[in-house]
Amino acid sequence: MVAMNCSRSLLSDQETVSCTESDLKMIPAAFYIPKHNPLKPKGEDAHFICEPEQTIGVADGVGGWATHGIDSGIFARELMFNTAVYAQDEKKKNGFVLPKSVLFKAFLNTKAEGSSTACIITLQGEFLHCANVGDSKFVLIRDGKVVFSSPIQTRSFNSPYQLGKESDSPSIAEEFKCRVEAGDVIVAGTDGLFDNVDEKKLERMVFQGLLEDIKPELLSKEIATFALEKANNPFACTPFEKEARQAGYHYLGGKYDDITVIVAFIRPKEWMY
Repeated sequence: MVAMNCSRSLLSDQETVSCTESDLKMIPAAFYIPKHNPLKPKGEDAHFICEPEQTIGVADGVGGWATHGIDSGIFARELMFNTAVYAQDEKKKNGFVLPKSVLFKAFLNTKAEGSSTACIITLQGEFLHCANVGDSKFVLIRDGKVVFSSPIQTRSFNSPYQLGKESDSPSIAEEFKCRVEAGDVIVAGTDGLFDNVDEKKLERMVFQGLLEDIKPELLSKEIATFALEKANNPFACTPFEKEARQAGYHYLGGKYDDITVIVAFIRPKEWMY
């Protein structure tokens, strides 16, 4: 569901982002569960958190490269590292971060082979700005309800757009702008999360977490752990199963994959735990 205060943005890299001083800040934390694979213990997902720059990102290396002897997790990790570096540079130089701009610079300087999805989110004033390629995404939860769910980019079922020298360019990234309020919660992740956990369950888990006053670190772990349980359940009803059925495929249960979850609380700047 897209709320009235959220929209697709058509900002070019040359346009400035409104960075009016705000009383809000993002308090993020991440939890990562890689697939069990002794040959690739780090898995194929990657993420970063730049707290001073109020910018976060997730990426999912495309596993199909394994047939060519390429570990796309290396590509995803280099891409996210470079994006974090350029986010810090942009913040220092300009006072704000343009997600699509830093993603483009990071992509041009990523030398590893492979490809990955990418979702970059930054808080500027009272707005989230996001650039997304592929099927990693985020949801914004307010008062226990998803008020914005970022659209994904796929060519067909289970075939996402992907950044890579032989794949897609960051020029195709969709940009979104969304107003936030104190008390909002962002849940960002790779498809290992969203293929296995639907938005209604995320609403309930976030609502319960806020009632129990738990920190983003614990909530991100709880969500990732639940996603893993669903992924390993051959009889679970999952978003991936529903999408497969709609595409004409027979599939039952969860989808085992790397799982990355970032939970970010939107709080007043003076907020202290």
